[in-house]
Amino acid sequence: MPRPDQVPLLAPVFESIVCPWTPANPRNDHQLIFPLDDRRLMLVWSEYYAAAPSHVFRSQFPDTGAGGSIDQAPCRISAKVSADCGRSWSDKFTLQENRWGLNVKHPNLIRRTDGGIIFTFTAWQTESGERNVFAKISMNDCESWGPIRQISEPGWYCTNNDHALRLSTGRILLPAHGGPGFVYEGGNSKLHSFVFYSDDEGESWRISDGRFTAPGRGAHEPTILELEDGRLLCLMRTTNACVYQAYSEDYGQRWSEPAPTDLEAPDSPPLMKYIPGTRDILLVWNNVPSHSNWPRTPLTAAISRDGGESWGHIHDIDNRIDHDAAYAGITFLDDEVLITYYTRGTYWSRDSEIMLKIFRIEELYT
Repeated sequence: MPRPDQVPLLAPVFESIVCPWTPANPRNDHQLIFPLDDRRLMLVWSEYYAAAPSHVFRSQFPDTGAGGSIDQAPCRISAKVSADCGRSWSDKFTLQENRWGLNVKHPNLIRRTDGGIIFTFTAWQTESGERNVFAKISMNDCESWGPIRQISEPGWYCTNNDHALRLSTGRILLPAHGGPGFVYEGGNSKLHSFVFYSDDEGESWRISDGRFTAPGRGAHEPTILELEDGRLLCLMRTTNACVYQAYSEDYGQRWSEPAPTDLEAPDSPPLMKYIPGTRDILLVWNNVPSHSNWPRTPLTAAISRDGGESWGHIHDIDNRIDHDAAYAGITFLDDEVLITYYTRGTYWSRDSEIMLKIFRIEELYT
């Protein structure tokens, strides 16, 4: 694997800050782009918002007493629509309001076989201190929604944006970490990963029998793909200066012992997607070794043509040394790939914007 300073920067055909920083909305992250139909894309993200008069008069580098955008700050899930392949976007609207005291975030959308759309998200609840996972279903391309249902047993959970997937069996997976009975203790927590799964198009959900962890803080924010031989490959975030991997041979019920890979990384999440029309895996991750959350630059793309055994065609997506770039979303459209991620100056604390970069898929192979 080339060192970060040896990796070329990939030139996009288009780029834009699609969710800019403002005092009223100081943090924007955990985003995805979902195809509504043949001509419309919907950008969905976690939009933090000011909740006190003093908060709308601050800069991008607050202390927590001035409305800093900590993880517990008020947040809703918002959306915009594009009808020109991501080059311009509508005004924003609320896809899921904050009904849970602290916030709601971590969106995932996946299409049902009958055309409906399953929308999952995580709600942080004030009274109980819990973080639970909820879902609702739309049968008319997000114009209206059925009832919100809690799919997790009461507990502490985290899911990640743009991570839900459908297997060849029809099973839907929602990767997660935490779980019922788990107590979050910050950096002292021992994190375990697992999956929620549904075999009936999101009408009911269960938790996998197997959970897996890694040395250090544990294993969390897993990304999963189904390999050609039917096994599932999982890559996960750790505090061990590299990405760890595990496999499942029973569609996510049980998992092998996680093991380190050659992919250097900080404590930040990777994301994998198949390139359409191929069995080539596109991976986006922070290609820099660190045992802590930072640095989160560069953000790098690589391709595996052998089921994740090796990685090549390595390019940086963003390599600015004075900006973080992490928590990617990946959407393919015709001959292009749309990559979104949060970005922020390294002096911004937790405030962030969402960057969209669009690349020709063929350029990923150069």
